[in-house]
Amino acid sequence: MSRRLRSMQITLQGIKQINLSFCPFDRYAGTGEVREYYNRVSSPIVKKSNPNCVIDMKVLHDNSQPIISVIYSDSDERTYYPRTMSLSNIMRDIHVVTRRKLAEQNIPVDFGIAYRY
Repeated sequence: MSRRLRSMQITLQGIKQINLSFCPFDRYAGTGEVREYYNRVSSPIVKKSNPNCVIDMKVLHDNSQPIISVIYSDSDERTYYPRTMSLSNIMRDIHVVTRRKLAEQNIPVDFGIAYRY
């Protein structure tokens, strides 16, 4: 059985801040997705696409659910809950919203790196 790999290009253009929070002792799903997303957006190649983007990681100890929150340059905020969404769906949504916002501002998209999922 062959599996088709799709590539997802990540850029931090148009994003002002990314807030990530998770509890490592959480017994439910979602913690791994937050860690994987952090690894992808904190790579040096992706950070070059917007060095002013702040990536804030909070490790909590209160059994709260993991959260990925993206604040765009126009102060629009989107919050994702990895317990109910897969990482590929979260990344796809962030990608679509980012491209739409950059197109509205007539800014050419400079992708940092392509990931396969």
